[in-house]
Amino acid sequence: MNEDRKKRGLANSNLLIAMAITALIIGSSNAMANQTASGSSYKVTEQMQIQTVTGVVVDANGEPIIGASVVEKGTTNGIVTDMDGKFSLNVKVGTTLQITFVGYQPQDVKATKSMKVVLKEDNELLDEVVVVGYGTQKKANLTGAVSTVDVSKTLEARPQSDVSKALQGVVPGLTITNTSGKLNSKPTMTIRGTGTLSNSATSNPLIVVDGVPMDDISYLNTQDIDNISVLKDAASTSIYGTRAAFGVILVTTKSAKKTDKVTINYTNNFSWDTPTILPNYPDVATQARALRAANTRANLENELFGMYMDDNFIAKAEAWKQRNGGKKAGYREMIPGDDFDLGEDGSALYYADWDVVGIMFRDWKPAQSHNISIQGTSGKTSYFLSVGYNHEEGVMTFNPDKLNKYNANMNVTSDITNWLQIGGRFSYSDKAYTTPNTRRNTYTYMWRWGSFFGPYGTYQGIDMKNDIAYLKQAGDDKTNDSYTRIGAFLKATIIKGLTLNADYTFNINNKTTKSVGLPVICWNSWGGKLNTPTTAAGANGDTWVYQNSVRDNSYALNVFANYELTVAKDHHFNFMIGANAEEGEYQNHWSQRKGLLDDKLPEFNLATGDQTVGGTHNEWGTAGWFGRINYDYNGIWLLELNGRYDGSSKFPSSDRWAFFPSGSVGYRISEEKFFEPIKKVVSNTKIRASYGEIGNQAVGSNMYISTVSKRTDGNTHWLNGSNKVVAYDLPSLVSPTLKWERIQTLDIGGDFGFFNNELNISFDWYQRTTKDMLAPGQTMPDVLGAGAPKINAGTLRTRGWELSIDWRHHFNEVNVYANASIGDFKTVITKWDNDSQLLNENYSGKVYGDIWGFETDRYFTKDDFNADGSYKEGIASQKKLEQDGFVYGPGDIKFKDLNNDKEINGGEGTVKDHGDLKVIGNTTPRYQYGFRLGGEWKGIDIDMFFQGVGKCDAWTQSAFVMPMMRGADAIYANQANYWTDENPDPNADFPRMWPGNAGKGTVSVLDLGNHNFYPQSKYLVNMAYLRFKNLTIGYTLPKDWTRKVYMDKVRVYFSANNICELINKSNAPVDPEVNTSEAIANGGNSDYGNGTWGRVDPMYRTVSFGLQVTF
Repeated sequence: MNEDRKKRGLANSNLLIAMAITALIIGSSNAMANQTASGSSYKVTEQMQIQTVTGVVVDANGEPIIGASVVEKGTTNGIVTDMDGKFSLNVKVGTTLQITFVGYQPQDVKATKSMKVVLKEDNELLDEVVVVGYGTQKKANLTGAVSTVDVSKTLEARPQSDVSKALQGVVPGLTITNTSGKLNSKPTMTIRGTGTLSNSATSNPLIVVDGVPMDDISYLNTQDIDNISVLKDAASTSIYGTRAAFGVILVTTKSAKKTDKVTINYTNNFSWDTPTILPNYPDVATQARALRAANTRANLENELFGMYMDDNFIAKAEAWKQRNGGKKAGYREMIPGDDFDLGEDGSALYYADWDVVGIMFRDWKPAQSHNISIQGTSGKTSYFLSVGYNHEEGVMTFNPDKLNKYNANMNVTSDITNWLQIGGRFSYSDKAYTTPNTRRNTYTYMWRWGSFFGPYGTYQGIDMKNDIAYLKQAGDDKTNDSYTRIGAFLKATIIKGLTLNADYTFNINNKTTKSVGLPVICWNSWGGKLNTPTTAAGANGDTWVYQNSVRDNSYALNVFANYELTVAKDHHFNFMIGANAEEGEYQNHWSQRKGLLDDKLPEFNLATGDQTVGGTHNEWGTAGWFGRINYDYNGIWLLELNGRYDGSSKFPSSDRWAFFPSGSVGYRISEEKFFEPIKKVVSNTKIRASYGEIGNQAVGSNMYISTVSKRTDGNTHWLNGSNKVVAYDLPSLVSPTLKWERIQTLDIGGDFGFFNNELNISFDWYQRTTKDMLAPGQTMPDVLGAGAPKINAGTLRTRGWELSIDWRHHFNEVNVYANASIGDFKTVITKWDNDSQLLNENYSGKVYGDIWGFETDRYFTKDDFNADGSYKEGIASQKKLEQDGFVYGPGDIKFKDLNNDKEINGGEGTVKDHGDLKVIGNTTPRYQYGFRLGGEWKGIDIDMFFQGVGKCDAWTQSAFVMPMMRGADAIYANQANYWTDENPDPNADFPRMWPGNAGKGTVSVLDLGNHNFYPQSKYLVNMAYLRFKNLTIGYTLPKDWTRKVYMDKVRVYFSANNICELINKSNAPVDPEVNTSEAIANGGNSDYGNGTWGRVDPMYRTVSFGLQVTF
């Protein structure tokens, strides 16, 4: 491990040295260029009458505005103000300067040798420039559905190194779903919900960074991001072609800008994390009574790994609790006769109550990040250099996982002439992740058998067979994931108004994994006797070393031209035409060998066992021609037309190319003369609409090629006696008419401003229809030996709306703001070939994410049954739901007889005949919202962000939801209130105990749960929540103080994430942000069916402190 760190340290040191050398070369070459330029400057000055203009840009309070753009009007000659708001620029005598800065009204002023420009605040922000596909547009002229992110508040001062996780709840319509809180886990992102059911319902948006697609946004350093735009409708996304079928997230990193002096920025953050929500166990006696109640009812032995849950056991557990004052035990040596009884033959009875949460989890886990950037100009060349480091650790006490992330970024631009600019970009990211290879799921077993059985102590200094032993003796699972991006670009002004842009980028992604399986030596507490420690894992030479190497390379080429034209003063045109080509290659090779000779030297040549190898190889390509026309009439009538002719390698040659058009219109009624009388109140009104079509290529590879697959089930020995032989399936069937999925989007919206645009409101209603969606073909006869090919036969429709409100106000020296957003959508399968229309399959009319189940009535009572156990008159029978010896009786769940046939059943399980089943919920996160409050005063700033989901349901077999989900499973603290003969409480949280509720019930279309836990309304998990997501408080030191120590700006801050939440208290002890995806009801996650749902790394609360310094 130390050797690996040395290598990584050397690699990163070499990288920094290379960047420093590059910067020196740039500086020296430009110094030479300056000398050359100075030799000719006298002639240029004589001919062009050039003068040097110096000045300062300030706000209404006289405070300098940092980063304001100062440009000689009609040229690309410009600069940005420094940390004192000052600038110096060589311009023609008599020229006009354009001064702009986001949030202030732009000004055109005549250039003089010494200037002071005062910018006024612009509440409406209508002149804000928004990044769109292959260009920028003024916010006032946008006609598509585009949202922007406040980067400074969302990323720059928060203890969050993953960009995608930081965006949760920030943008209406953007859904971020976390599968766990594990380090290096990758959340899923969708824009406006699921857009297709093909290819595992993959509807990921396209991520474009600096004009080039990037598959994983987590490679980015949050401190290097300048702005983020989210494109949501087809009119905005179609310019990017097939990969942008379900929206685009545009990220622009900080670039080289002209500046008078070198600026150095340093930021750091030190944070500590603790789990948000964790399950826990009641005392041992309560656990034993529940297990005994379940087993007694089912006529099973009250036994767990040789220990009997009888009166003697319960008495010992209660005595232990009394001796220890009701406190649970920490990790320590176990004392025979006090913590457990040890028989003469080595058999053991464990009754101590161990603090599982306190033992297994650290109270606070550390993390830290450091970033430094340098920006400056040398001659005609400007540069931006940055490096970053982030370190995080897992929450486990024993052998926690670790993540180290290194980033380096370099952007350089140079004005070769007054009409040609060239530049280059280089970025590098390396993620070194180490986690223990425990050979099993730690959380699955930790939350399975209760707090008395592990047990979680040592005997004679040796651990029992539990997660502590597996973690402490685990081999390393190391992953190094490096991503390098190298690009070059040019921008040429051909004639006035006509510019040509070209860029080429090469992406290199190398990922290596090395995993080692080592033996685990411990006491076999799983029914074994404490005579001799045994090898719980890795016995009989079952140790191994595994390596995996992935190379994923791609390139992208963009060439496009823009032409701006004004006709008759009021008619403004912008024409764009261009081409794009992308190609990628993926290669994967893995190998494994068993039987390590030395556990400390896990290498292939030092192993003697079987060796296996494998690998994959895939190539893809896309290309397209695109064009866009923008027109506005005096800023009142707006029009945008887009078209793209796209090709993809994922389709047969006959259907490889297709044309996808889109268009949008807008009407700024507030700019009409008749609107003037009310403009002081309603300062901005824009109505807009868009419609477009785009193709989807995310349908899987080689869908149009008939392939032969090797059988992997191993059941081929019958072909040659007892010897297995290699066997292959028949060639797959393919559709001869396979073509593009076509996504059509209609969006109608409006943007409104009030009171000089202090208050702004935007609203969108949309409908997205996916036509020609890949769906299963007609069922083929079994004798054919091959499944039906996918055909373009499905249609999916999503309708939704989004609302955002923004308010800002300035008075005296106080700035305050508040903004909120909310969105909702519903997806319906409008066409699907399924004659049976079974409820557990897709069918026409199905609302995506619907959960079918029974409606819970109450618990049965004795009054519901006759003396012989039969149902009394008027009580619907549930006999058809019984199985495995289970018989409904008092204390069990009673379902409602919705069809009044005196019998509870699921009918035929179809849409037409579903018996007493109904839609009880939906897994789609509905009414996703977020709101932010904050302000600034005399250097003090505060920002509060809240985020949540208004409605979301889940049905799961999780042991956190169903007590005794499997026969030997424990109950948790939230499950201790259950119905018993001694306590026949009609308001008890859970019914009478029964061991094992995980098997499939008698209703064939309900796959999850049986007995008292058929899918039903009572135990549907409510995943709605409101979370205080972030609080940040900062203080910027007065400049009079910082300048004395040669610093331009110093800000210290405190930030906290996931501070608290409002959730349904009856919920399972699982954070509502974990596993809130549509996969719950649509077969996308097997954990929902095996009881382990929620048994993952927890989400975290975070407190942090940070420093931001500018020199």
